[in-house]
Amino acid sequence: MVEAAQSHSIAGAQEHTGSVLSVRLRFALLAIAAAILFLGAIRLGDLAGYDDAMYSVEAKGIANTGDWLTPKTRGYAALEHPPLFVWTQAAFFKALGISDLVAKLPSALCALAVVLLVYWLARRLLRDTLAASVAMFVMLATPYFIKYAGRAMTDVPVTFLFLCAVCAWLLAEEQPAWYLAAGAFTAMALMVRGLIGFALPLMFGAHLIAMRRRPAWRFLIPAGIIAVAPLAAWYAYMLHRYRDTFVDLHQGWLEREVYGSLTPAWRRYTGAIEYAWMLAKSYWPWLPAMLAGIVVLMRERKRQLLLLLCWAGAVFLLCAVARSRVLRYMLPAYPAFAILSALALLRWIPRRVVERAMAWIAPLAAVAAIAIVLLTRPVWHASEIRKLAEAQGGLIQPGEPVGFYDKGDPRYDETNQLEWYGAAVPVLLMTPTDLARSLTDDSIHLFIVDRPTYKAVVTHLPHEVVGVTDHLVSFRLEPH
Repeated sequence: MVEAAQSHSIAGAQEHTGSVLSVRLRFALLAIAAAILFLGAIRLGDLAGYDDAMYSVEAKGIANTGDWLTPKTRGYAALEHPPLFVWTQAAFFKALGISDLVAKLPSALCALAVVLLVYWLARRLLRDTLAASVAMFVMLATPYFIKYAGRAMTDVPVTFLFLCAVCAWLLAEEQPAWYLAAGAFTAMALMVRGLIGFALPLMFGAHLIAMRRRPAWRFLIPAGIIAVAPLAAWYAYMLHRYRDTFVDLHQGWLEREVYGSLTPAWRRYTGAIEYAWMLAKSYWPWLPAMLAGIVVLMRERKRQLLLLLCWAGAVFLLCAVARSRVLRYMLPAYPAFAILSALALLRWIPRRVVERAMAWIAPLAAVAAIAIVLLTRPVWHASEIRKLAEAQGGLIQPGEPVGFYDKGDPRYDETNQLEWYGAAVPVLLMTPTDLARSLTDDSIHLFIVDRPTYKAVVTHLPHEVVGVTDHLVSFRLEPH
């Protein structure tokens, strides 16, 4: 009976769509809109200073030195995160050159792939091409997803790998060998973003229990080994090569991101509430439809759709129990949200109305994407740093240290940008004592400091001003 109803749904979709807008044309128009939006937007602006410039600096170093095993920032090994995303950026740099646009390109391509795969997954789960188109449009038109599709960060790539793993998991119901592909995509997700990648085995385990399904263990066990082996090998290599340094860095990272204390102390137990509140503020205009989709699924007890609940629940749970409270960490659940939203919209709105609306929405989405790319003003994050890096260009050798002091703040954003846009290796000077020592010991000759510090400490020293911005001054000391 279920199969008959599903077949009827597909037939109805094809019948109505043929009279309004063909399935293929609707898909093609939405795909074109996604390509224009995500690939066109990466030309808008430069790199923000924290994750964007940090990953890009590591990839730039790999592309320039050929040292793939040890990405570096500020001259030191970058040991806090697995390197697959950085390796991907480095491969793009080797092929296409080093630039802001190329640094963002892996994320943009992954965003496009997510939109296309959401269509495939929704069509398979809902057995309805119209619902699949709606889910595709919801994914394409989610502002928070669009925001990070144009960033040189790991959030959208790990979302793509989650989606690939889920698609492979579903295919394994018919061909158990697909478990191996699911394991491979899980391994890649773990190698891009270690902690959140563990939501995949959590989700798959919950789905097996919910479906009361007996998997083909001869494939599932090797898939589990495939999933964890690359991350385990990377940790083993780093532990062998860097030992105490690696352990100390990861303990500090775990303290900051996973199990550390919060202020006030009771916030340690409010992760679920905070993430729910962040979603309530940001997941618009689709939040009501997504919540309604969960209600529809629970009421109708569609067992084939339980994977969506396991998916969203695993990501939400893992985010909620960790110390960090950053909404973009939940992006891997957004494809599930899009399909849930489509499920509800097809229940709320008469089918013929949705079809006619999609006949207009699909071409308008392509037009809107063109308008957004052409009319959106670029956002410049590194104007001051790029100016100083350009001014320093003829005065330093690649890899030469540059002292950096900005009111004693650990400005990792500015130093990451300086290393990305310039040839120098920034040396963070964290205290006035560090600055005073560096100004007198002749180990560093080129500096960047904030303007109040320049007036108070540097003006009486023999030096040459290299560049000036609103709040920073670059200068070169004369040899003692």
